[in-house]
Amino acid sequence: MSALAIWVLWVVIGVVCVIIEVFTPSFFIMWFGIGAFAGALVSLFSGSFLFQFLAFIVVSTLLVVFTRPLAKKITGRPARKAAVDGLIGTDGLVIEDVDPETGKGLVRVGSDIWRARSADGISKISVGRRVRVVSVEGTHLIVEEHRREPFHAEKGGE
Repeated sequence: MSALAIWVLWVVIGVVCVIIEVFTPSFFIMWFGIGAFAGALVSLFSGSFLFQFLAFIVVSTLLVVFTRPLAKKITGRPARKAAVDGLIGTDGLVIEDVDPETGKGLVRVGSDIWRARSADGISKISVGRRVRVVSVEGTHLIVEEHRREPFHAEKGGE
């Protein structure tokens, strides 16, 4: 491939990345477009594809690492949380005793059933009790008893 063709290829990759960024404003793809423009610039001075590719990788990586946090701050977008983090603060129903001695316990939150542990690590929470999710650790919900009275569906529970 001729040097001009490689230069054009880098420019096309850069333009495509910038166009994609326009339609998905994530401040992520654009950095690879700028990296491709760096590869195009290096191709004007060096015929070595290795140097061009290194310029692309180095510039793209540096831009992602150093400017993406700044772009997030400017746009004011909060960091994405995992879907399970949305469970924190929700109420659930104990359907199998949450027992720190056995390490077992099941809680229903909405229509889903989760393994659960007590937040303090020593309290046993009995079946029928209402709990609140305080955190998530792996596949376990960490819960604390929410109310002292047993859970009753007719009281508007879940």
